[in-house]
Amino acid sequence: AHDIVQVPDGPELHFFYQKDTLVKNWKDLQPLAIKAFQFMNYTFGKYPYKKYSVIQGGDGGMEYPMATLVTGYRSLGSLVGVTIHEALHSWYQMVLGTNESLYPWMDEGFTSFASAITKHHIYEKKSTEHPLAGSYASYFALVKSGKEEPLRTHSDHYSSNAAYGAAAYSKGAVSLNQLCYIMGKSTFYSAMRRYYNEWKFKHPNVTDFKRIMEKHSGLELDWYFEYFVNTRHFIDYGIKSVQSKGGETEVLIERVGKMPMPLELFVEYENGEKDVLYIPQSIMRGEKTKEIEDFGWSVYSDWPWTHPYYTLTIPSNMADIRRIEIDATQRMADVDRDNNVFPFAVDTGIIGKKKE
Repeated sequence: AHDIVQVPDGPELHFFYQKDTLVKNWKDLQPLAIKAFQFMNYTFGKYPYKKYSVIQGGDGGMEYPMATLVTGYRSLGSLVGVTIHEALHSWYQMVLGTNESLYPWMDEGFTSFASAITKHHIYEKKSTEHPLAGSYASYFALVKSGKEEPLRTHSDHYSSNAAYGAAAYSKGAVSLNQLCYIMGKSTFYSAMRRYYNEWKFKHPNVTDFKRIMEKHSGLELDWYFEYFVNTRHFIDYGIKSVQSKGGETEVLIERVGKMPMPLELFVEYENGEKDVLYIPQSIMRGEKTKEIEDFGWSVYSDWPWTHPYYTLTIPSNMADIRRIEIDATQRMADVDRDNNVFPFAVDTGIIGKKKE
C-alpha cells in the first residue's frame, strides 16, 4: 500500500507498507505523523524538503535522507515512536550533517531529546510528567555501573555497546534537557532553532553548538561542556542542614559530586505559597530569568564553583516552612535525590515525611 498525506506548510508524507501487516496501525500513524511534523517544524526548525517517506522494511528502524525503514509488525505506540525518532535524524544528522561517528551524542542524543519532547506533545501528556524520565534513568544506571565513558569518546572506541548506547542516546538527551534548565526554556528552544538555521548543511562540531548556546543566552557555558561532555564527573547536591536563626531559616547546601550546577531551591510554605530560590554558578557569568509561573522568584548570590558548601537564608520562620527541595522539576541529572528534600526522610525512599 502507498498512502500520501500532506503536512500543512510542510512536506508530503508517504507511507509504504504491506497489506498483510497491521494496516490499522499504519493508518492511525498518519495523523499523528502530521501532528509531529508540524510540532517539529515549529520547535526545532523547518524540514527543508518537499517529501518524507516511511517505508516498511529493514530489521528495526533506520534513518536515511528523506526516509526511514521501519519494521511493520509493531504496536501503534512503537510505530509512532520509531517514526518520530528516525524522522528527527533529518534534523540532527541529514540536514545539519553532524559527524555521528565523532560526536554520536550530537546526533542520537539530540534526536532522542527531540523525540521525547515531540511525543510528549502529540500525546498531550500532562506538564507534570517528565518526558525525559527514561533517558535520565538510563544515564543514572550507567553512572552506577561504573562503566561510563566520556561523551566525547568516538563511537568506535567505546569499550562496550551498552556504554555507547547509554552515553550517546541517553546522556546525550539529558545534556540538552539540562541546557534547557540552565538557559531557561524559551531561550533554549529559540537557541536550538538558531543552531539549526545557522549551521544546517555545514557540519557543526561541539564548539559551534556551544557558541550558539552562549551567544543566544549570554551565559558562559565552557564549564558545562567540560564537565558533562569531557569527563565522567556527576552531579549530586544535598541539603546538609536546616536551622532556625533569629526568626529566619538558614539552609546549608552541599555539593557532593564534582560537577557544579546552578540550583533552584523550591520552598513551600505552610500557608500554601511557593518560592524558587535561584543560585547561579559564578562561572556562568550571568543568570537566567524566571521561567516557572505561580512561584515567587528570588536570585541569590553566585555559588563559586570551588566551594563545596553554600549557605542561604530564607526570610521566614522555620515553623512556617512545609518543604524545601533542590530541583523539584528534576531537570538536573542529580544522581542521588534522597538528599534533596527537607524535612529529611525517616526511612530510605520516604522523602519529605517529617520526623516524629
